[in-house]
Amino acid sequence: MVGVIELLLTFRLIFEFLVVNKGTPFVAWLYGVTAPLVAPFAKILPNWEFSGFVVDFATVAAIIVFALAGGLLLMFFPYPRKVVVEYEATPNV
Repeated sequence: MVGVIELLLTFRLIFEFLVVNKGTPFVAWLYGVTAPLVAPFAKILPNWEFSGFVVDFATVAAIIVFALAGGLLLMFFPYPRKVVVEYEATPNV
């Protein structure tokens, strides 16, 4: 799940940087889905604008925080691993 969140936030960051049209359905959906994830950082970190491009530091902070949180969750609750046990047949004597 964290990977999906990271992917969506990365798309948001790229779209913000390229200043895409927010009226298109996919971009509007993406911004609507990721807005609650970026909102805690939006008032703290300003956007940086240069030459018509925008770097949204709130999205960068959200990507970093969710990556760290996902890493910590995986450290404490790792995926169950399949253990393959091979038995060697003993000859009948």
